[in-house]
Amino acid sequence: MELHATVGAATSDLDDDESFANIYCHDAEQDYCLALSRFPDDTLIEVMVRDQLNVRVKDLSVRLTDDTIDVEIEPGIAARLDGHTRYVIHLAPGQYDPLTLRAALKEIFVGKNGYRDDGTRG
Repeated sequence: MELHATVGAATSDLDDDESFANIYCHDAEQDYCLALSRFPDDTLIEVMVRDQLNVRVKDLSVRLTDDTIDVEIEPGIAARLDGHTRYVIHLAPGQYDPLTLRAALKEIFVGKNGYRDDGTRG
């Protein structure tokens, strides 16, 4: 699924028990969202699509480039969401903070193998 989305990202505040690292991508034209989040003391990553369809996973594949976030979800997990196994989120220059996005993804994937940063900016 291709998304042309605005992207928000945040890292967790270690002084706040309710704080967590997350990225949130919303394509207004398709009214579709994809979010990844993880609390600092949790081993699972939450994947949320559309409006509150979510599942918690041990790991997934996410590749960040200068222009996109490429997310791949195993078919069995995708079936529990809305069936999509791949998302390509096109990043609009100037519409997101690359440093915060990169930091949030690194934090979400601490101790995991699924994140790859192929970006040159940031």
